[in-house]
Amino acid sequence: MIADCVPDTQRHKVRVIYQSARPLGERRPPRRFFRVCVAGHLRDEKDSLRTALAVRDLPPNSRIRVDAYGKAHTAEWERAARAEATGNARYLWHGEIAHSRLRDVYRRSHLLALTSRMEGGANVISEAVMADLPVVASRIPGSLGLLGANYPGYYPVEDTRALRHLLLRAESDAAFYADLQAACRRRRPLFSEQAEQAGWAELLSDLV
Repeated sequence: MIADCVPDTQRHKVRVIYQSARPLGERRPPRRFFRVCVAGHLRDEKDSLRTALAVRDLPPNSRIRVDAYGKAHTAEWERAARAEATGNARYLWHGEIAHSRLRDVYRRSHLLALTSRMEGGANVISEAVMADLPVVASRIPGSLGLLGANYPGYYPVEDTRALRHLLLRAESDAAFYADLQAACRRRRPLFSEQAEQAGWAELLSDLV
């Protein structure tokens, strides 16, 4: 999918190597809440507060909680995140954490939300897939290339209502959640260390 962004005359040169991630042990998310994690620095390209906006007016019986992790790139983003956390009981911004701790976050989450306006190919997608953590994502070329064109968990960029619908459906519709999980599991071979090594070996061989 990302190759579609390259001019036709140069597209034959494109080689895609998926960044690998280590498998994660069994996830143990809490039963009291449906935890949605957002992992990425706060900046415009990431549309970083979109998930928070999507959970502002959920039905009272929804168990959704959003935990966001990442450094604010500007003072304005930090103020916005703090203000949102103050006024939105379903949203909590944790700031920047070590990558090793993020793996524990995946273990305790039900869903990863990637809301980027633009992305070359987010590392958190490969990490979530290898953690057996389903994903909902904005429909952009980078994510299409990682999850596949027919992945059921996309929403239109910046569409808060569509994201809200996806989150509620993932929480309440067991069959839909299972579809997300199965679709991610089908992509797991792409993100293995063996696949990445083979991709680099093939590229180097072509160059030689």
